[in-house]
Amino acid sequence: MHMSSPRILVLDGSLGFSIVAIVEERDGAPVCIAEDYLYDQPLLQRITNLIPDQAARTALTAVVVGNGPGSYSGARVAASAAAGIAAALALPLRECASDRALWQAVQRSFSIALGTRESLEVSESGSVVVAREAASSHLAQEESRGVVACALVREAGPAAAHVTLRYPAPARGSEAG
Repeated sequence: MHMSSPRILVLDGSLGFSIVAIVEERDGAPVCIAEDYLYDQPLLQRITNLIPDQAARTALTAVVVGNGPGSYSGARVAASAAAGIAAALALPLRECASDRALWQAVQRSFSIALGTRESLEVSESGSVVVAREAASSHLAQEESRGVVACALVREAGPAAAHVTLRYPAPARGSEAG
């Protein structure tokens, strides 16, 4: 009897656009077998595009989500969707530091927009918030083609009960005063 490869739903919204992909582990290495590139569609529609029926949902063995830092709203939406899907399908939920996985994927400095004035600058040494005009080039949607999804799976930790979002600065208005 042939055992199918572990099939993982991967979500990350920290880039300002969402990564929605299916990754299989083959011979111990992650391979992206499908990614939804319809960035203008709502996240849940994009997920439905990849897992449209019960057979596709049954084939999943885990859910991996990037927990930021980056776009806080995007990370929250992806984390909520990942937690809900994992709970509904009784799948393990694993999380991953988006910036570290992305660095491993592209091996160059890049930035992620954090609104109109700031960017998250990601480099080998870590991530810092910088003024938009001081930021390096942004990570392009085209660069995400499966590479980021595989990096998230490689770097994901063990199963977690919840997702802990990472944000590079205190939420606006939370500063002690």
